[in-house]
Amino acid sequence: MSKRSLASLLVLGTALAACADGTTSRTLTAPDARREISEAPADLRGSAAVDGPADVVLAREAASTQMAASAQAASGGRASGHVELTLGFGFFTNIVSEQYSFVALRTDPLTPYAAKGQYDMTLTTATGVVQEFHGVVVCMGTTGNTTRVVGQLTSVVVNGIPRAINPAQSHNIWNVTDNGEGQGTADTASPMIFFPAAIAPRHCANDFIPPQFAIQAGNVQVSP
Repeated sequence: MSKRSLASLLVLGTALAACADGTTSRTLTAPDARREISEAPADLRGSAAVDGPADVVLAREAASTQMAASAQAASGGRASGHVELTLGFGFFTNIVSEQYSFVALRTDPLTPYAAKGQYDMTLTTATGVVQEFHGVVVCMGTTGNTTRVVGQLTSVVVNGIPRAINPAQSHNIWNVTDNGEGQGTADTASPMIFFPAAIAPRHCANDFIPPQFAIQAGNVQVSP
């Protein structure tokens, strides 16, 4: 073998070793926040109720906040509570009231945002239609005293009649903020907003920033 060929093999071997080191040194932690940002659509539009238009326009959280949330999400956590909101304004003009209860628990610490739990939600529209929902929690992310949750619907009942789940409104996203017990500041929570399966789970890593309001009754607890 010529000296030139030997030198070429040494260079190739060094490059392959460097690639191998780069691959094996990666750990199972939170996903690359930059990739998550690029995956989330720029114009996020959800629905405030079943059969309602996708006219709830949301923003997304800043990259620095997402990175902090990614690191915290791998450590575990729990969120639960009961929320009662009086609406009828803004994006929620057609919703008179909404109430929900939920429990969300972080599961596998090696899988960012993985969670389990259940939730029930009831809303009443301005025309008197009562919509009832049940679902399971699919992911959650916590930053400080605020938790982001995504759930998948398993049951939809409208005015007492079971309804097939609309694929375009198959998931709910929501945020809750625990302001402590006896602090004089009410806990806050967002209404649940409907999204399709292709978009909703991204809320756990990329906060869609649904508007939060002081709850009229109930309490939420967030444990990072």
